[in-house]
Amino acid sequence: MTRRPIRVTIDFGGLDPSDNEFGSIEDFVEFLVDDDQEEFDWRHLNCLGSRLGRSNRSIRKELEGMGFTLADRVPEAKVRGFHANPHDRWYGPGSCPSHGGSGWAQIIGQAD
Repeated sequence: MTRRPIRVTIDFGGLDPSDNEFGSIEDFVEFLVDDDQEEFDWRHLNCLGSRLGRSNRSIRKELEGMGFTLADRVPEAKVRGFHANPHDRWYGPGSCPSHGGSGWAQIIGQAD
């Protein structure tokens, strides 16, 4: 039995990992210093990890050791208006995708 490789889609947030600033940790630090930035975000970590073949955790640890900080990742806000459907708590555009549902399927044993 052969194992199939796991395919993972990485979100770079509009950045290109082949840019010069992601060539090495030193290049990225020089990029931050030139722009007078003291923090980096998740997009930078994904680009560096993809380009260097290292984990985001090890890159973050190295950058924080140099005095840089990871910026907070602000969740995308979904505002519900006055005329929004009040019945989309568990599904639909107003629902929270990480909630897991209402629980009725888990209670009666039909959970996927």
